[in-house]
Order: sequence, then structure tokens, then C-alpha cells
Amino acid sequence: MKDAVESLIKKFDLEFTSEQRDFLRFLYENLHLEELSNKEQHFFIDFFYKSEALRNMAAFALELADIIHEIYENIPAIEQNERLANGKEQRLYYERKRQVARRRKLNRQTIKKGNILYVSFDEYKKETGPIIICLEQTTGMEAYSELCKSMILPLFMTAHRERRDLYIVPYDCQVHVHFQFEKGHLNLSDFKDFIDYKAKGEAAFLPVLHFVKGLLQENQHCTDADIIIFTEGTPIDGQHLVGKQAKAMLEEMKRKYHAEFSVIAMHEHNFNEQQFWFANKAFFADDAIQ
Repeated sequence: MKDAVESLIKKFDLEFTSEQRDFLRFLYENLHLEELSNKEQHFFIDFFYKSEALRNMAAFALELADIIHEIYENIPAIEQNERLANGKEQRLYYERKRQVARRRKLNRQTIKKGNILYVSFDEYKKETGPIIICLEQTTGMEAYSELCKSMILPLFMTAHRERRDLYIVPYDCQVHVHFQFEKGHLNLSDFKDFIDYKAKGEAAFLPVLHFVKGLLQENQHCTDADIIIFTEGTPIDGQHLVGKQAKAMLEEMKRKYHAEFSVIAMHEHNFNEQQFWFANKAFFADDAIQ
């Protein structure tokens, strides 16, 4: 990894401090920069060289490596009464559970006519669902924007390794734009726009939920979607999340699309547990912010 990064720096004849080289190595590994063409690598290096925000995000991500690892080891969330000590054992255990469930469903769907068995293999064709990041970008979240984006960067590696689409959906009171990274592969234009994106105002959560439901409908051939919400914890429509309509929509997303919701809130004292009743897991960034 070191030789590849050093070669990249030398190729484009730019001066980097040892600290900046460490940041670039982190990005090289997590964003799979080796897949980019020479022209795209040059674009990325130039962006990194000029973007203080991107360098700050890489610095945050390195500093918070242990915390980020703990969070992502628990996403997707696991059932509390079936918790296992080792992260690798967890993944193997739940993969076996999914395989058993699929085999049982396959048996139920098998039809026998005479001496011919008609078997539906649709379940086995299904891919693991997308990772959808709902990133609150509001006036209240402005101070935490770089921190939150730094915590998203390692998810590119997760999506790439698991061959899952990665969606990043910034929102305030509406969803104005979203970024899609197919199977975790870097799209430089969208990546730059994601890093530079800023919004203001207050946060409303129902519009982003409707948008996420639309993404899940587009990916309905997939299973086990993960939805990770970065929030200050006080959406202006929070009281509606416990209403009948919102509950029905969220329960449908969980049931129909096997969606798992995780929330990363900036401060625990702002977090309203009743309003985020649908979350399988909640984390608090207080320690990281301090």
C-alpha cells in the first residue's frame, strides 16, 4: 500500500507532508483508488491537495478508527438475545441463519408434478441490499458535517467488499440530491459533490423516509438493506414518526425489504428514543465530538 501511494504522489509531482501521506493512504485503501484511471487518479489527487475539508475528514476517520470499527461491527444490528462475543462469529452465525431460512422457503416453493420438480431459484438470485446513508445537513449539524462524512468514508470499503450499492442521501427539510456509488465503486463527480455538499435550515425526517422507501422499491430484488441515519436528533416533524401513517410505512420497510435502521446521533441528550422507535441500534457521537 505504501509503495502504491508513494508512486501515485511521485507520478503527479506534488509535495505532501508525512501526515497528509497517511491521510491519502487511508483514502487509497478505503476508496479503492487503484481502480481509477490515470486521469481519474490525477483528478482525485488534485482534489485532495486542494480540499482542506477532505483532508480533515481523513484525519477524523483515522483518529476515530476504533470508534468507527465498533459502530460498523454492529451494523447491521443484531438481536439482543442472540449476541455473540466475536464480530466474525456474528457474521458467520447470521449468514447461516439466512441460508437456512432461504432453504426452507425454497422447499416450500418447490412444486412436484409427476416425476418433475419445479424449483424457484429467485431467492438465491437475490443480492444483499443497499447501504443507505441518511445524512442530516442542517444549520444545527454544520459543526459536525466533517465528522459525519469522515465516519461515512469507511463504508465505501464495506460496500465494495460486500458488492452492495452505497447511497448517500443528504437532507434538511427535503431531499434535494442523492449520490449513488454502485457496488461501492468511486464515482469522482458524485464523491466531490458529496464532500462539498452543504445545506441549511431545519431537519424534517418524513420526506427522507419516503425517499428511502423509493430507493428500496427500486432495489426490491435485493434483501437485507441497511439504513444508517446521521442526525442531531431533533427533527421538526419528530412527533409524526409515532403517528399511524409513519409507523405503517416503517413497519412495511422492515417487513418487505428486511430493512435494518441504525441511528448515529450527535448528542445523547438530544435523542428522543420514542420518536426513533424504529431504530434497531443507536450510537452517540458525544465522545468523538469532545
